[in-house]
Amino acid sequence: MKQLFSILIIALCLAMAAPAQAQRGHKKLNKEQAEQLFNAKVKMMQEKLALSDEQTEKLIPVYQNYLNELETVFNSRKHPRRYKPTSADDACKVITEHLDINARVIDLQKKYIREYAKFLNADQVMKIYRVENQIQREIWKEKRRRQGK
Repeated sequence: MKQLFSILIIALCLAMAAPAQAQRGHKKLNKEQAEQLFNAKVKMMQEKLALSDEQTEKLIPVYQNYLNELETVFNSRKHPRRYKPTSADDACKVITEHLDINARVIDLQKKYIREYAKFLNADQVMKIYRVENQIQREIWKEKRRRQGK
């Protein structure tokens, strides 16, 4: 398990080590970096879910599509992450947008859980989003560590 997290952290470090294209203080991954990170995520999924080679082959395109659609949902935000509303009405709009995005993410997860169920067993289906959340937590920890927070 430690080896998996090490692989993920190494992939994340490699992805962030290249020259950054800063956008409001955020680093954007280039194609090669994103591919390295995706491969590390798949490897972690493969080990954590005990996927066969055949299951892994089927997971890759479905998981890639899921991540692409998830990114589209998050990129649809009208307000930046750290937006400071100037009125109660503005705050209501920001909160409503946030809740709408959460609902779209849940709908997307429901859609993809049906896709995963086509080639994963019941135990793997039950674990897949938990593993995805673990991966995301590790990525965020590493980002915070690098930012000195």
